[in-house]
Amino acid sequence: MSQITDVLVSIDTKTIVDRYGRNASMANPPIINFNHVFMIVTQGNVVSGQAGGELDVAATVGDVIRWRECSLSLGFEQSCIFYKFVGNQGNELISPPSPREAEVTIPVPNPPDPTKPKKQQCSNYFWSCETLKTGRVTYHFQFMVLDRGGNLCGCYQWDPFITIRNH
Repeated sequence: MSQITDVLVSIDTKTIVDRYGRNASMANPPIINFNHVFMIVTQGNVVSGQAGGELDVAATVGDVIRWRECSLSLGFEQSCIFYKFVGNQGNELISPPSPREAEVTIPVPNPPDPTKPKKQQCSNYFWSCETLKTGRVTYHFQFMVLDRGGNLCGCYQWDPFITIRNH
């Protein structure tokens, strides 16, 4: 049976900008060390690398994979946004990943009464693809880092994996 695998990608934007410098190189961003990226999925979807930058995600044919990115400060100091998916090997095994936007209602903390969260309507962004054939996909995500004013700090990329099997 097909399933949706959500991949949370938390990026250490401060360390990346400090170490790799500011740039405006959207067309050819530098490749960063995967130790500055933390990817998390449910344990049942891990081949190897849980909570690391080279997470190998397990999927079966027909599954949907959704990636969501955030900075370690969750946008308070800096934000990050994926802007391009680059397939390296096994591109034919997945549909072309693309960005999506969905309007959702989410609970948010209510400081005067923490036991009664408020509700807030917001846009939810993610990248998604469908798995089409068995094999291994290697890819790069290119992303930008922005300060809290929305100004570009730099563009960067790194390369994780997807393993597709039929169970």
